This record gives sequence, structure tokens and C-alpha cells, in this order.
Amino acid sequence: MRARSFLPSGFTGSWPGDLLRRQWFQTSGRSRASFFAVLAICATVLVWTVGLRAARPAGPFSSAAANAELIDRRLQQAATLALGERRGTIIVMDPQTGRVRAVVNPQVAFEEELPAGSTIKPFTALAALRSGVIDEDSRTLCHEQYSHDEFHTTCSHARDLPPLNPTEAIAYSCNYYFGKVGERLKGAEFDSTLDDFGFGRASGINSPHEARGLLRRNEWHAENAIGEGDNLRVTPIQLIDAYATLVNGGQLFTPRMAPAEDFVPEVRAKVSIRKDYRELIMGGMRGAVRYGTAETAQLYSLPLYVFGKTGTATEINGYRSQGWFVGFATDLNEGAADAGQSAPEKVQLAVLVFLARAHGADAAVVARPVFSEYARLSVAAAEEHENQRHEPSEIPGSSVAVSVLSRPDASEVRVHLVTENITRTMPLEEYVRGVVAAEGSLEREPEALKALAIASRTYILKNLGRHARDGYDFCTTTHCQRFHPAGLEPGTEISAAALNAVEATKGLVLRDENNQLADSYFSASCGGATANLATLWGGSAPRYLRGVPDEYCENEAHHSWTDVISQTQLLRALQTDPRTNVGERLTNVSVLRKDASGRAELMSIEGNRRVTVKGWDFKIIVGRALGWNLLKSSRFDISRSGSNYIFHGSGFGHGLGLCQEGAHVMALRGASYKQILAKYFPSTRVTSNNNDSGSADLLWQPDPLPESRGIQPTLFQNNRVAKLARLSVRSENFRLSYPAGVSQREAQGLLALLQSTRESLLARAAGVGVSVNFPAMEVFVNETTGDFVGRTGQPAWAAAATKGKRIELQPFATLKRRGILETTLRHELVHTLVDVVSRGRAPRWLAEGFAIHLAGEGRMVAAYAAHTRLTPEEIDKQLSNSKSANDTRAAYAAAYAEVKRLIAADGEANVWRRLAK
Repeated sequence: MRARSFLPSGFTGSWPGDLLRRQWFQTSGRSRASFFAVLAICATVLVWTVGLRAARPAGPFSSAAANAELIDRRLQQAATLALGERRGTIIVMDPQTGRVRAVVNPQVAFEEELPAGSTIKPFTALAALRSGVIDEDSRTLCHEQYSHDEFHTTCSHARDLPPLNPTEAIAYSCNYYFGKVGERLKGAEFDSTLDDFGFGRASGINSPHEARGLLRRNEWHAENAIGEGDNLRVTPIQLIDAYATLVNGGQLFTPRMAPAEDFVPEVRAKVSIRKDYRELIMGGMRGAVRYGTAETAQLYSLPLYVFGKTGTATEINGYRSQGWFVGFATDLNEGAADAGQSAPEKVQLAVLVFLARAHGADAAVVARPVFSEYARLSVAAAEEHENQRHEPSEIPGSSVAVSVLSRPDASEVRVHLVTENITRTMPLEEYVRGVVAAEGSLEREPEALKALAIASRTYILKNLGRHARDGYDFCTTTHCQRFHPAGLEPGTEISAAALNAVEATKGLVLRDENNQLADSYFSASCGGATANLATLWGGSAPRYLRGVPDEYCENEAHHSWTDVISQTQLLRALQTDPRTNVGERLTNVSVLRKDASGRAELMSIEGNRRVTVKGWDFKIIVGRALGWNLLKSSRFDISRSGSNYIFHGSGFGHGLGLCQEGAHVMALRGASYKQILAKYFPSTRVTSNNNDSGSADLLWQPDPLPESRGIQPTLFQNNRVAKLARLSVRSENFRLSYPAGVSQREAQGLLALLQSTRESLLARAAGVGVSVNFPAMEVFVNETTGDFVGRTGQPAWAAAATKGKRIELQPFATLKRRGILETTLRHELVHTLVDVVSRGRAPRWLAEGFAIHLAGEGRMVAAYAAHTRLTPEEIDKQLSNSKSANDTRAAYAAAYAEVKRLIAADGEANVWRRLAK
């Protein structure tokens, strides 16, 4: 947590069978003869597949080929499920060889000639760069609408963008920019570039019926530069082959459907592409994924480095749009830090999605499950190969030995660090420390941390081998337990409170009435009642996981929330999963049944057809498509307002077992960790892992409340506790929790100040061409300075502290009296903005100095500037080791002075770009 000091006052089978089934059901309205043409394809592929397998010698074949074959089958399954019943196609290709690894709907992929739309823009950019029409600095201010002769179109990106350069124009797919380029570009230059990449002629794919596409020469119109007009038609296989050539450094392959083993690539042409041109275009494609037209698919959040281009096209004389996405992936560590360019030979996977009656952004969303599956399988295959290489006696053949993982008394745990893409073996208690540090990062109450440590340790021992098929026990995402990799990088030290809690409970676990390890789930907030395992996920529920009322989290940060999702957004999200896909329109979403805890147990979705789905599945599907900040739990009601669906909910997470916010309140009022666990896991007991009998507080009998902690004691009555006197208000982007001593008028004023500050900062970033996906924030105003110190662990002279999406403030009256309320809020919001722009990688001196600059606090800190200039390293050290308010102020002044020098030398826009890099 970073603190801010006070300033001075003032599917499993082989893919041919899948193709067969998909093609039969998706040829309605056409002659079935076309189906039998595809049958020939599948038969051909099946023959060579069986033939190759029969020809293999006895025994295992190449590990690499086996891994590739396994991944190909899973990619085919993922692509088939992702496309669902939509009309379109998905092609997955190896861009280094031209080998087609999976394809859904081959007739569409190989035989249909379609308008390319905006997917042609990278090739337009290349033609314009080659001819000197533009260079890397050529900027154009978008006028929103582009017209030329009788052609007219409108740009769909934000209206307030600054003048765009070629990289940004690709990312935002600016029609105006490329229309103006088309007015200056000669048709022969455009045609020559497209000819280099194989447009207008058959690709040579081993299919009996392949269309040639269309490239009419000497009929140039400016709109051709943005993929519109009658001069260009492409097949999906042509388009992905051309893009693969663009990213792999210029090798135009003859695409082939074939297994990996013994595959020999065929290069049909080599295209000369200048390195700087390629990098400029790749930067635009990465921008499309990170902040441009494909941002909503959240491909950037995968453990891969993904870049790509969307396209939306219109049929000839038609009004229905068609969506394209062509994307590429490489290992996360291979992406360069600045422009985001991977070396040509490092690009691993190409995925093309074409959707009828859709937009490019929709196609990007459909591509995401394919990339996600590739990421998961690639990591698993690599780790299995590594295990085979280093531990042949333990891992026979291709199976993973997990006997050591299945012992309930195992002292070591294998943990896969997803972000770092490594697997570490560590002592059990070290893993517990890392989980408590991550899952309890905002917790400072010792008893709540002890309860979390015991719940986590029990979960670990109960679920050893959870990822046995992948070669490890646990991952570090919420799929298992979040984990703080202490000591792996700066700033990953574990707090003393977490260390003490783990040490104090070493070896302690929860056991049920049958003396078995309990299923000790935990979540951020249950929202007022913990969940019943049976109604949430199905099956039977043990006595301790049938849900209990929770009066303690009622006034905490995640107790209530409201999400507004447009009908268009919700339909798009629901179309990403077969369980919720109701077709091309959505007419109603409702909760059919709730369970006793208030969670949506069964839901109805109506559109072209009606489906029912579990409430938890609905929450996961929507969150995966639109972002996990939406629908924080399945405890919600639904209403309609025009074309919007409004979800009023409470809680954060599944709500099973331990409620962390409720545990915090219980600990705050003097409950012990045993009492906390007895509350949330009734009928269980705390005992040592060696099965020794242990005492357990099964009844709610709180210890005497300590008077000396600076917290006003409250009385426990009838197993309930008097509510904390706190209120909350919220806007679209903020939820403000404040003490009852603050008037509603003051709270609304503070909320308005937060909102206006956010908008001004976003406008400032947009003015220099930086797009920011600013998260929704929670702001907690503490009642006393003692509360602030206790909750944050920061010194009393700190004005605020920000951790992730949560801002903790000193008392409202204190900040207002010192005249620093507005600058403090602005400072904290700037820090969040800087973290988002820099992906958390900005050095502290730069983050602090830039925050002071943007918050307008420069004059306040000037008096504390040192006489000698400090290096950035010295500033960071002083910021980390300050022992007093003056030390911190001096460090702030030094950081601000360093940022002022940067701005004076390079301008503020370049500081923004430095952060983004």
C-alpha cells in the first residue's frame, strides 16, 4: 500500500469429425451437395491422419509432435464452442509454417469471397509507407465523418482524440485517417502491395474447392483504402495467410491442413518488409487490443502477448455488417517493452474469426476463448515436457505422477506463478504466507488474518493436486487462491501482520464432525448471507456450507452495488457461451428462483429462443465477456430501464464459507479467530493437522472487548452486534463510504469532486493521445485518525493511502481543515491513473512526482526541496525508508523536481508516453 503524506496547510476427438458435424448443420438454405464437398475434405484429412498414425513405429513418438497434436484437438474444441451456432468461421494457424491447426466451417473459410472491411488498413498503411504518402509521424485530426464523391462513412471511435499517427489510426481503425490516405495513394501502389501478400489468387490450401478472391486492378477509389468498394474480396484463409506473412517477417506460406509430425512448410513467396514499417503496424495492432477497437475482448489480460486487428464490413448493396478479427499471440515475455513488437520468429499463433451480422469487436470477443485455451495448454505442455526431462523416474510416458501431492500431510506445495509463467516448489507454510498476504492484503486485524490463514491452510491440504494434470498443485489466480510471491521482485515483502498470523496458527486446520478436513472456502464479501454450496454449484452441501446469516458485513465496502449493462452489451456477452446464447436478439432476462441466501439460483434468458441457466454460471459468463468488475456476485435483482438492464446486488465473490469483510468487523470488535471460524463454518473445529484433539469455540461467546485499542466497543446481543454508524453513496464510477458524522450534503459534494476530478484527468490524458481504462473506485473516509492508522498501517501524518481500487482517507474534517481535501483526492486518483497507464511498472519517484504535478501541489512541496539533487534511485530509497513527515515531504519535493526537469526537456506528453512504455 502506498501512503500519501500530509502537505502543509495552505469436445476430445480429432477435428475432421467436428468439421463434418458443423458443416452439416450450418448449410441450411444451400444445396446439400456443398456439404458432401466438405465431406471429401474431412475424409481426406481423416485418411492422412489415420495413415500417419498407422505408419508410426511402436512406442511414443516425438514429444513436441504429441504436444502439438493434443493442443490442436483442444484448439478445435475451443474454436467450435466459441463460434457456437453463429454463421461464420474460425481458423487457427501456425504463422511460422502455414499449418492450419484448427478450422470451424471450412466452406466459409475456403470458398466464400467476402469484403475485407477495416482488416485491409494495415496493408493500406504499408503501401502508403512504401510510397512515401505517410511516415511514422504523419498525423491527422479525425473529423468523425469521411466523405469522398458518393461514398460516406462515420468513425466509431471516441470523438475527442488528438491528431492520430499511423499506429493510433490502426488501433482506433480511423476511417477518416485512411480515407485521406486513400485520396493521396495511387491504385497501382495499393494493388502491388496486396499482390505481394497473395490477395486475388488462391492460397493453395489442400481443399478441393477454394475461391480465388477478387482484386480488381486499375479501378482505384479512395474508399478502397478502408476496405470498402467492389474492387476487393477475400477468403478467410487468404486473409489470415496474408496477415501471417506480415507478422512473420515476410514468408508467404502455402497453407496446409496437416498434423504437426513431419510437416514441411512450403514458402510460395518472400515479401520484403522494412523492420520499422512492420513494427509500426504491429504497434497499431497491439494498440487495437490494448486500447482500441478490440479492447472490450480483454485479450490483453491473458497470459499471452496478443495483438490483432478488427474489421467491420458491409456486403455489396447490403445493410448487414460483418465482423472480422485477425489476432496473433506470443509468449508474454517476448513482447518488447515499448512498441510491443515481438520478433518475427517468436509469433506463435494466428487466429481469424469471421462473423456474419456482427462487428469486429464481436469477433475479437469470440477469439478470446481460443487464445485462452492456447495459453493454458501451452503452459501445461511445456511443464510436462520439463518434468519428463528432469524427473523421468517419477513421470512415466506422458502422465504426471502426483503421488507425493496426494498426501494429506504433504509439507511441500507446487505452485504455478501465472504471471511469471514458472512453477515453484515451496514449503507449505511459505505458500500459506503468500496466500494470506495476497488474499488479506487490506486486512490489519490479527484475528481476522489468523482465521484466513487457517481457512487457507485447510483449503490447501484438502485440495492438493488440484492441477495434477498440469503438473502442479495450485495456480495463483482466483481459480485456486491468489498468491503474493514474496521476495521475487521489489515491493513483494509480506507484512508483519500476515507473517505473525501464519506463524501463530502454524499447523492449525479446520475439521468437520467426521474429523475430515473441511472445504474451507472464503470470499471477499458474502453480502449479508453466506452461500449454500448445493444451490450455488450443485451437489450436496456439508452442514457447515449451507449458509449462515451475516450481519457483520452489512456496512462494508462490497455490501451493495449497482451495475448497468446495456442490452447490446449483455447480448454480446451471452452469445459467447452456448449455455446463454439465445440468438441475435435479447428480449428479457429474469431470476426464476432464488435460494435461501438471496442468490439467483436459476435464471431465464429470452431472445430468438429461451434458455435457463444457473445464476452463478450467468455471473461467470457475463464477467468473462465484459469484465470481472461487473456482477460481483450472484446475489442480485434485475430491473429494466429502457434498453438497459440494471443489476442491484450485494457481496463480492461466491460467498461460500468465510466472509472476509464480516471477519474483519468481528475481529474489530474483539472476536477471536476461533469465534470467527465457528460463525462461518458451524459444526467444525480448529485442530492441529496431526489430528490431535483441539478445543473449538462452537458457540458465539466473545472475549471481553478491549478498551485500549482506540475503537469504541459495541455490545454483542443475541448473536448480533449493533451496526457501525456508516453510510454510503455512489455514482457511476465511485462508491463512497463515510461515517454518520459527515452530512449527506458533504458526502454528495465529495462524490461530485471525485467524479469531476476523474473526468478532468481522463481529458488531460486523452489530450496527449493516452487512452485510460480507469477502474471504478471505492473511497473509505475514516472516522478518526486512529481508525485510519489501524486500517492502513500508515503513520498518523499520512493523509491518504491507496491500494488497487480502494482509497483510504483521513477524517473528512481533518483534510478540509488543513485545506488539502481536493489536492489529496486528485493526488490519489492520479496514482491510480498512473498505475493503469504504466501497468504498475512506473518507478515510485516518477509516479509520485507526476502525481504532485497533475494534482497542482508543486508549490506546496517546493519549500522542502533539498539543496543537492538526488538521483532517481536515491529518491526511491528515501520514499521507501522515510521515518518522518519531513523526510517524506523532502522525498516528494525531489521526485517533483525530477519530473519537472523531464517536462521541461521533453514536454508533458512525452512523460505520459514514458509511463505507457
